[in-house]
Amino acid sequence: MPPDPDAQIRPVRLADADALHLSCWPERPLTAIYRLVLRAQRQVRQEGGLGIVMTNSSGEVIGYGQFTMWPRCGEISDLVVQENYRGRGFGTTIVQYLMRAAREMHTDCVEIGAAYSNPRAIALYRRLGFRDSHTISMNLGRGEEQVLYLRLNLRGKST
Repeated sequence: MPPDPDAQIRPVRLADADALHLSCWPERPLTAIYRLVLRAQRQVRQEGGLGIVMTNSSGEVIGYGQFTMWPRCGEISDLVVQENYRGRGFGTTIVQYLMRAAREMHTDCVEIGAAYSNPRAIALYRRLGFRDSHTISMNLGRGEEQVLYLRLNLRGKST
């Protein structure tokens, strides 16, 4: 149940790219968001994942998350919540929704990454049961950063 009972989660649409750019990722080029949405839609068609948006009671897009199936472990990525909605349970709801979807796709485990510069995200993922797995260095748009990947085994557990 979303923290706001009128909030909704639905599959991402190409028409959501502009709203995601304005409300969630103003620093990203619109073309990059457009490609992200296209990739999510392609994954749905190939039964290899999904992309979802969360909307508020007015229908405004306030968050996004994506799940991708990989051979060994699924991955939740590109999780974002509009800044003025952060800290109110919306990110938790998106992650839990994607974890349920991963179980329905028969994924044994899920990974999620967060830059060490984002301790709130790391704390959220740990609180949801993810455990530290490995660290990599990657460019998240501001140069190289250390990213912690956390993993959750889904076998035999329910959310």
